[in-house]
Amino acid sequence: MFFRPVRSGLTVCLVTLLSFGAWMTYAQEPAPKDDAAASGSKAETAVSASEKAAEPVSDEAASEPEMTADEARDAELEAKKEEENASRRAKNDATALEVFQKALDLEREGEYRKAAKRYLDAELLTSDKTVKSNALTHAARAYRQAELYGKEFDCIERLISEHMNRIDFTGAVNREYEIADAFYNGHRDVMFAWLPFIKDSDRFLECSEAALRNAPCAESAGAVRLRLAQMYLTKQKTDQSIEKFKEVLQLHPGTDSAYYAELGLADVYCQLAERGDGDGRWATLALEQLKHFEENNPEAPEIQWVKEQRLAIDKIQAKRLHDLAKYHHRNGRDDLAEHYLNQVVQRYGETEHAIPSEKLLAEIDETYEAPPDAMPRKDPAHYDFVRNPIPLEDSDLLIAPESSDGKWLLPIRDLKKDIKTDSRESYEERAGSNEAY
Repeated sequence: MFFRPVRSGLTVCLVTLLSFGAWMTYAQEPAPKDDAAASGSKAETAVSASEKAAEPVSDEAASEPEMTADEARDAELEAKKEEENASRRAKNDATALEVFQKALDLEREGEYRKAAKRYLDAELLTSDKTVKSNALTHAARAYRQAELYGKEFDCIERLISEHMNRIDFTGAVNREYEIADAFYNGHRDVMFAWLPFIKDSDRFLECSEAALRNAPCAESAGAVRLRLAQMYLTKQKTDQSIEKFKEVLQLHPGTDSAYYAELGLADVYCQLAERGDGDGRWATLALEQLKHFEENNPEAPEIQWVKEQRLAIDKIQAKRLHDLAKYHHRNGRDDLAEHYLNQVVQRYGETEHAIPSEKLLAEIDETYEAPPDAMPRKDPAHYDFVRNPIPLEDSDLLIAPESSDGKWLLPIRDLKKDIKTDSRESYEERAGSNEAY
């Protein structure tokens, strides 16, 4: 009875261990599938794949969506319009070539005005860029032969702006400078061939500005800018004149144009200073410009003029400061008045406003003693003109009537050589002398 329970306990333990190992093996291996379910799922997959392969592809997926009726009509009209335009351009090009040939014939016959107009008609008709540039080039040449330089200039400007890559740019710009020079020298286009006395306007400013815009640093650009500055000054356009003078000094240093531009700029400043300016700006600029020219050109023949202009500017400055001093003195601001009077005495002692400034300064400042009026002061610049008489003629007759273009009806006898012609001597001195002057 003792061993029986023990054997039963071992048996229970062995059964328990075997059961635990069987459960672990089941947990690790995948659960077996049902054969019927597996075969059914495979059949369904095969059927769905075959159905997808057998389905027809729709038209929307195979091609783009079809156009609507309105879109199709618009496309047809656009194609028809383009075809008509192409046909029209072809006809116009053919007509332009015919007109171009007629213009060539007119140019050979010497009808330059008519030929130029025909060339422009051909340029207007054609759509070919090459034919357009050729027509404009021939029109400019015809206008040049007809001496209509203003119309030639218009053609050149169109060539430069519209057909830059088809022309000789350097030659075109040089021709614009030549046209500007012709207008400066008095050329005017004849407006009507049958009325040659009716002239077109002066186009010098327009041609010059265009030429400078196209080639600002050309060989003749300095002279053109100098002419423009003078022209603007004549037309009372002071700001434009100053601008052109400065451009000459900046872009063409060391040239003759720069030499005269420096003088012209100083002259403009002097004229503006003479008109009056409250702060003395123009007078200051004039003095600086005059001083700069005198330092750079000490042997120039205009040095005497420069000195006279500097003295004139000094007088203008002295008068302005003296008037300011009197104004402040009347208003009880003697401190400001004394400031301006000191400037007149120290800087412009040789001017006519120096003496009254000294007297007024002595009234304001008791410690200041004005010098006597008779005290010598610096003499202003003075220029002596050389007087040269007109050479006497040895012949008795000066002008023959038939050689005077109807100006003289009778022969003019020469004056006797024993008559004194120096107007600086009195009548008695001239009458009493028989020596030739």
